[in-house]
Amino acid sequence: MTAAPTIQSAEDLKESGNSAVKRENWSEALERYTEALQLVSEDEQALRLTLYRNRSLVRLKLEEYEGAEADCTLVLEKDGTDTKALYRRSLAREQQEKIGGALLDCKEGLRLTPNDRDLKDLFHRLAKANNDLLKKTTSMEHRVGEMHKLVFDGQAKDAEQRMTAINNLLVLARESETGALRVWNEGRLVALVLSSISSPDTTDEFAVAAVRVLDEVCKNHGRAIQLMSMLNKEDGAKSVQTAVRLMCARPAKEFVDATSLIVQRFFNACCRMDRQKEIKPDPAVAEGRKPCAANKLWIVRLILELQSMLTDKTVDVHVRETVIDLFVKNLMHMDGGIPRGWSWRFVEERDSYVFGPADNANACSGLLSLLDVSAQSPEQAEYPVSHETRQHLAICLTKLHDDMVFDTKRVIFKDKIDLYFNNLMSRNNEREYQIKISNLLCTLLQGPVDLGVSLVTNDQITAMMLHMAASEDLILQAVAAELIVLSVVKHERASSMLKNGKPILYKLFNSEDPNVKVRALVGLCKCASAGGDDLAKSTMQEGASLKLAQYCKKFLLDVNTYPMEVRRFACEGLSYLSLDADVKEWIVEDPLLLRALLILAQSAGALCVYTLAQIYVNLTNSYEKPKVDEELVKLAQFAKHHVPETHPWDVEQYIENRVRALVSEGAVAACVAIHKTESKNALELIARAMLAFSECEDLRGKIIAEGGTPLLLHLTKNATGEGKIKAAHAIARLGMKADPDIAFPGQRAYEVVKPLVELLHPDVEGKANYDALVTLTNLASKSDSIRKRIIKERAPPKIEEFWFMVEHEHLRAAAAELLLNMLFLEEYCENVVKKGTDKLKLWILYASEAEDVRLARTSAAGFVILSEEEGIAARIMDEIASWKDCFQEIAMHEDPETQRRGLMAIANLMERSEKMCAEIVACELFRVLIAITKLGEMNAQRKMSMDEAKKCLSAAEAKGLIRPTDREMYERTNNMTTVQEE
Repeated sequence: MTAAPTIQSAEDLKESGNSAVKRENWSEALERYTEALQLVSEDEQALRLTLYRNRSLVRLKLEEYEGAEADCTLVLEKDGTDTKALYRRSLAREQQEKIGGALLDCKEGLRLTPNDRDLKDLFHRLAKANNDLLKKTTSMEHRVGEMHKLVFDGQAKDAEQRMTAINNLLVLARESETGALRVWNEGRLVALVLSSISSPDTTDEFAVAAVRVLDEVCKNHGRAIQLMSMLNKEDGAKSVQTAVRLMCARPAKEFVDATSLIVQRFFNACCRMDRQKEIKPDPAVAEGRKPCAANKLWIVRLILELQSMLTDKTVDVHVRETVIDLFVKNLMHMDGGIPRGWSWRFVEERDSYVFGPADNANACSGLLSLLDVSAQSPEQAEYPVSHETRQHLAICLTKLHDDMVFDTKRVIFKDKIDLYFNNLMSRNNEREYQIKISNLLCTLLQGPVDLGVSLVTNDQITAMMLHMAASEDLILQAVAAELIVLSVVKHERASSMLKNGKPILYKLFNSEDPNVKVRALVGLCKCASAGGDDLAKSTMQEGASLKLAQYCKKFLLDVNTYPMEVRRFACEGLSYLSLDADVKEWIVEDPLLLRALLILAQSAGALCVYTLAQIYVNLTNSYEKPKVDEELVKLAQFAKHHVPETHPWDVEQYIENRVRALVSEGAVAACVAIHKTESKNALELIARAMLAFSECEDLRGKIIAEGGTPLLLHLTKNATGEGKIKAAHAIARLGMKADPDIAFPGQRAYEVVKPLVELLHPDVEGKANYDALVTLTNLASKSDSIRKRIIKERAPPKIEEFWFMVEHEHLRAAAAELLLNMLFLEEYCENVVKKGTDKLKLWILYASEAEDVRLARTSAAGFVILSEEEGIAARIMDEIASWKDCFQEIAMHEDPETQRRGLMAIANLMERSEKMCAEIVACELFRVLIAITKLGEMNAQRKMSMDEAKKCLSAAEAKGLIRPTDREMYERTNNMTTVQEE
């Protein structure tokens, strides 16, 4: 019997947050404080203020300055004398370039606590910044004014100058908050941009640039909400409608994409979130609590307006798909969207949104609207859709279903689908409704597949499917063939389909219409591949897969005859067959076919992302495979159970050859072309393929040249959890042995730090840990700014965990090399040498390591750097009881380079500390140093060690602790040794 889960109180959550702060786990602390604020009652004002105050600190650490300012404001509204809140709000405002407000807070804080050193330092900094800002504002105002005249006042001499000016406005808005404020011009920018967009004389290029300027200034949450509300001050719903339907103003895809970013800003502002910066929504803000009472209503209006656009006949294809993507990005709480509950309301009836008069007459639930779009197809639609629309819908429905985290919510979700499906089935004898039913089922089978399977596995659907396939109507045949393909989800169903529907599939395959023929081909391919890569579970005769693959190739190569949609289906068929090892080898031996796949990727884009990525994953064997326990295999064979059989061509050598063929024929460029999708699973497939491509060291340069690095960065942010790890590991491989300036030029060197640091986790495999450490080492060798970025990502504690690992010598040595480069950063070096840590001790102990030369060399180099710090000698003598023995082991190290570095450190310490120098002279180590200086020419490899040992003796001599003997003076005078060489 399991114990009931403990329900934490607000006070418990506060303590958990405080504990996370002590560990500097800022993300966890933010979650704990936010959860506590949800539970705290109105009577517990003191606790509420403490939580807001604590959360403001955490948000400052996470660089969520707007949120930190808001939390401090909530505290100061109740207690205007709270100096911590004044100080933190001042810091937050400083970072947002609100220098005037920051200065006022700082002055008030100093009035209350005149001797506070932090406030004094902040005041001096702000006073200087305020003077600089006055100068900057004057200059900025002039520059913005000049560009404004050229863009909106008709003073540009031609279209080119006007285009340059609008781009300059965008740069000024991005430059600083001061620039954004001047460009915004108290909201006057909005009317000017809208007027330009609506003008028939305005080009699409200029309209896109104007919208981007508007988007840039709306990154500020206050301005975003102001824009959303100012387009119709008397009716908020109509104002939102105007703002959201700005996407419909022009048909150009670039324009729709740019305007959709503004709608995303509205959601960000209403919930105080930012997916790109991984800032989670604030439930208190989204639910309309003070001081954000109106936010809930704005969210309702946004969702309802977007929902009405789903089935609006006047909305074009790309806008409709963009609306679906906006739901994908914002509606689902479990996927980083707005707080829990909104997706549930979206699924239920529209009335569940309403807490006042309804703003819109449409009363159906959002889920039913999505299902209605799912029932459409380009061949028969009540409003514009494309073949790609289904992919957007499948992703949205999957995530929406996943967000129904409680059984009761899942029941409602399924009931809605059943209701819509049964309404269609009541007229399933009509052609129009047969197509709608098939379209709906196809979408569900590509999305929440379990729900789709539950609907498709009944006699009525099977009979309807076979009836449609047997008809002479080409559209019915094509739709039925596609549904047959998607309904084959298991090996058993494939066998059943071949047994009962084989004549129908062959009839469709022999059709003269390529749309029907290729869909039937996909069905046969899927049936043929249902056994996976297990030879014993093949559903067709030997050689059938190759024959089907040749038909797929015919469609793919004939670019001029067959449209992209037909070739896309051929690619899907090939993706199923590519599990067969014979087909894998056949594909990579045909460069024309590989180039045809690249051409398809460049024309179809994300429409073929899953199928093409699956081909690359199958060919590189980078799919997830369970580890085989040989003992269990023998046991299964003895019991005469089925055991999967691996093809002899699915071994390492063949896989490497396939990888080389793929990369040489543009597989990386193809992955770049198809990656713009919201499907995390599809992105994981690309990540798996890219990791396999990066396995071969000599191919990494080509991967970088074809855009592999920015693609992998995108995957580390947007793929599944496993996909993010694979993509980060591929980045680590690309940077292991390459010059960082070439592998990660410019800003990219800073961007890759975060995913690499995230690989430094004990749950990630050791190879990925090692590769990440090596690549971070290369990056850390470049500059202090990159080393600071590594510190900012809180990497040192993670690196040090590997540094402490005695059982993993390669990981330990790699961590030591990275920490060595980090020692060149003064901030980190100070942290190492400060009292209260054992890091200094560990550098010295590792330098004396006899068995691991790589670790010893690295640690000895670190010892040299640390030996130059003030007070180190005293700490060593106080804290390391066996320091003389350690020094002696370093001085006598078998590796000449470790010995040289160690002696260099010892010489530094003897020069800086008379006490240590005296103790060395008085112990056995001194005799060792003398012996090293006498090694002679026969020990040429230790010549540099001899020089360093002489420096040690010179330091002792300079301090008057020793005097040279007559023999030594003779040797110095004649520059020779008197020790006889053996």
